[in-house]
Amino acid sequence: KIVEGEKSKRRKTRPRTNDKPPAEALVERVEMRLLTHNTLTNNAAEAKGNGFPLKITAKSIRVDENTGTDGEKQVMFVNGVLPSLDWNALVEAATALGVPTLPAMLSVEMAADEEFCKALYHVLMNLHLMEGMLTCPVTGREFPVQDGIANMIIEEEEAAAVRL
Repeated sequence: KIVEGEKSKRRKTRPRTNDKPPAEALVERVEMRLLTHNTLTNNAAEAKGNGFPLKITAKSIRVDENTGTDGEKQVMFVNGVLPSLDWNALVEAATALGVPTLPAMLSVEMAADEEFCKALYHVLMNLHLMEGMLTCPVTGREFPVQDGIANMIIEEEEAAAVRL
C-alpha cells in the first residue's frame, strides 16, 4: 500500500512528458536584418504608397559570422530571394550600415556566381541594425529601432486603405 506522501515523492522523481520549455527558449531573437529592411514601408496614408525605401540612420549595428548554414543552402536562399529584392534599396541600406561594396547594378553573371551569393547572404542575413532610425522618404516620419526591433506602429486612422 502506498501512502499519499510517498506517492507525491514518486511523482516528483519521474520525468514528466508534458513539460514545456519556457516561451523565451522557443523564440529565437531576430534583430533587424537588411533582408527585413528591404520589405519595410511606411503604410501611412500620407505616404501615398511611396513610403519605400526607408532611410537608415544607424547608431549601432551588429555583424554576425556565417554559422549554421552551409554554402549550398546560402546560395539557394539568395537565388530564391533575389527576384523580390529591391536592389537599389539594398545597396543604399548596406552603405548606411558601413558596407559600401555592393555593386550599383546586379548582373545575371553575379547572381550565378557562388561566391557572390555567399557574400550577399552575409549582407542580407548577418548585418543587423541594432539602434537607429528608419525615415520615410516622403513624409519624413521616423520609426525608431531599439534592440534590433523597428517600431513601425501607426494609428489605425493613419493607415492607408488596403483592399484584400
